[in-house]
Amino acid sequence: MLIKELMTLNPVSLSPDESINGAFQTLLKHHFRQAPVVENGKLIGIVTDRDLRMAIVQTYVESSLNVRDVMRFDPVTISDDAEVEKAARIICEKKFNALPVVSSTGDLVGIITTSDILKCILNL
Repeated sequence: MLIKELMTLNPVSLSPDESINGAFQTLLKHHFRQAPVVENGKLIGIVTDRDLRMAIVQTYVESSLNVRDVMRFDPVTISDDAEVEKAARIICEKKFNALPVVSSTGDLVGIITTSDILKCILNL
């Protein structure tokens, strides 16, 4: 099975200039553990709920943190024509919860999560 058959299309993404609190509220609202960070249509990073929780603690000291300050730049990605097995191996080896899915030009086209892969296994 290919990633494009399983991924979430047009995932909720964050701006690198979004506030830490706003980003955390977005993750809570949608019950996500991570979100891609996009600027001018291009994937530039990924941020997790853990990154944001840690940053919220820091905001008691520094009140001007935003997503850009805590996101992970140059995230590991996968293309939509890759096999699901490849995504599962990357997620397992790197201990990730999700992989952004990008086009050949670096545009974010989706996201594949551990839950998506588990659903795939259950449907076999």
